Amino acid sequence: MNNFSKETFLKFFFSLASSLFIILLSQNDALWLNFWGFLKVPPALPPFSDFDALNIFLSYKQEGFNPYFENPNSHPVHKVYIYPSIWLIIADTFNLQKSTNFILYSFLILLTYFWILADLFYKFKHTKYIYFIIIFFFSTSNFLLIERLNVEIIIFCLVYCTIINKSLLLKNSFFLITLILKIFPIFSIFLFINKKKNFLILLIFSLIYFFIMREEISLITKNIIEYALIFAYGVGSISKAFYYYSMEFGYFINDNNYQIFKYFMIILFSLYGIFIFLFNFSFDPKKKIKKKITIEEQMFLSGGGIFIGTFATSANIDYRLVFLILTLPYVLSQLKSKMTIVYFVILLVCFNSLIFQTGDPYSLLFFIKAFIVYILKIFIFSLNCYFFGKILNEFINTNFFKLKNS
Repeated sequence: MNNFSKETFLKFFFSLASSLFIILLSQNDALWLNFWGFLKVPPALPPFSDFDALNIFLSYKQEGFNPYFENPNSHPVHKVYIYPSIWLIIADTFNLQKSTNFILYSFLILLTYFWILADLFYKFKHTKYIYFIIIFFFSTSNFLLIERLNVEIIIFCLVYCTIINKSLLLKNSFFLITLILKIFPIFSIFLFINKKKNFLILLIFSLIYFFIMREEISLITKNIIEYALIFAYGVGSISKAFYYYSMEFGYFINDNNYQIFKYFMIILFSLYGIFIFLFNFSFDPKKKIKKKITIEEQMFLSGGGIFIGTFATSANIDYRLVFLILTLPYVLSQLKSKMTIVYFVILLVCFNSLIFQTGDPYSLLFFIKAFIVYILKIFIFSLNCYFFGKILNEFINTNFFKLKNS
């Protein structure tokens, strides 16, 4: 068996075995609860509860209710709908309310996801990256993503397909699909930066799409829950944490000024990110511009762009940290050995921050844990902004928006 076929077999065996194991586990509630509880992930029923939420909201729609506003069954978790409406069309088209169909598509999603993780494991054969992939795979962030089967796992798979396809038509198609399914993949658009006409066309299309969908986007934004949890990241989470502490101890942030405070924090972190970005970036018209972009750079611009954009604008549960593994091949090529070890420890903590979500949320110990984890995530944000500027500096100058010479 040659190397190619051996790798293909191992990737297929790993993804198939892992997917079947999770699916079989989901058929027994007791095993499901015990298994994920043992891995320190709070289990939920029914299995794959976030994916199953599509069925819940579809049933609301079928009963004549608007899932963006109404929760007729008073569901304690899935109260209001937070996805683009196309997901309800997908759930209806593929008849996910039928048990066998739900299990089949859950299996196919997991199979694709595990295949991609295995493909990443073999694609970059230096030892450092393998270690980072392993710590993510066995992290609570990954376990939570799999246990909930949140639609983020589908978006991650589609973003990866966007990156690895050499056909520009396929790359564009996968990108547009991810954009329609979720809003935040717009932050991955910079992977097209080496083809500026295509980049600008996609950007214009995206802005037109957002304008057309502005009312639905507004509803989604209003319904998104700002989780002030240790196993969350982003300005929304930080702002909400300040709000809760302020309300508990009588500080200045309250219901009357919270929105102003949140927007101030978004602006503050955005300016901070731009400041770090500019360390490596200039519009010098004389600098040489690269025409070819490496797979490592595309992966970073996709994963790093999504992390930076979502950090600066919203609150995000840590299963979205899956996009950080796309940044690692490039980041590890830039870090020196000692810094690589430091970054390994930082990601080890952040990938497993769910473990620290224990105790009284208003106690000093909890505050210290949250403060440390949030600082580490801000460091990751800073590092990604720094390298984002370095890569884009090689593709953009003052002539970038002059199409006649492209």
